[in-house]
Amino acid sequence: MRTLTPAELLAVWESGLQSSPAERAIAFLRTSMDEGADDPGHFPIGGRDARLLSLREQIFGPEINGVVSCARCGESIELRFPVGGLRLPEREVPARLAFDVDEYSAEFRLPNSFDLAAVQNAGSRNGESAPRMLLDRCLSRATRSGEPITAAELPESVVDAIADTMAAADPQAEIEFALECPGCGRQWNELFDIESFLWDELQAWAGRTLLQIHQLASAYGWSEQEILSLSPARRNAYLGLIGEY
Repeated sequence: MRTLTPAELLAVWESGLQSSPAERAIAFLRTSMDEGADDPGHFPIGGRDARLLSLREQIFGPEINGVVSCARCGESIELRFPVGGLRLPEREVPARLAFDVDEYSAEFRLPNSFDLAAVQNAGSRNGESAPRMLLDRCLSRATRSGEPITAAELPESVVDAIADTMAAADPQAEIEFALECPGCGRQWNELFDIESFLWDELQAWAGRTLLQIHQLASAYGWSEQEILSLSPARRNAYLGLIGEY
């Protein structure tokens, strides 16, 4: 995985404006991977997110800063933690998983970004929930008392149990923080979504960078490519000179 150039980051940002969250994650990783590498769209979500964490560390540094609000009292809580602390030890993820409870049996695989993108782009379909749509894509076989059935015929308890089996097999896919509000004492678990967090950071970076390009192009007549080829230190130095006149 290589570090993205400023021009590549802007291209990922521009394409992501019209993309689903899962499609943005795929674009991030595709741009950073060497030619001939496996398509990141097929990675299980945990493997994808581990790579997104590494990419985020390369682009924006080893520390993550954020703010969450308490749902009870509205208190803002600042979070600061190292990116490396979010990466779990690598583990082998099975290609196929099986589940048996009572008269139900199922075989399935872990979801990937292509699955998430399909569900996100489809929206609600005939009242079918997103978890059901996702399971329908990942399910290879399901039976009740030995007779084949579809994902739609599985009871909610079995769907929940399959989701728990997936989560246990791919723990990197769902990272949560245990938080306590200093204002009211409320305790809860907060899910950390690296895809959305990285996208928000890219949005903010793109806004700052485009403003810098505008200012330098207006002052010196340089092209976007010429400005992006400057190091951050030299770009800031020129911006400082503009402010002196």
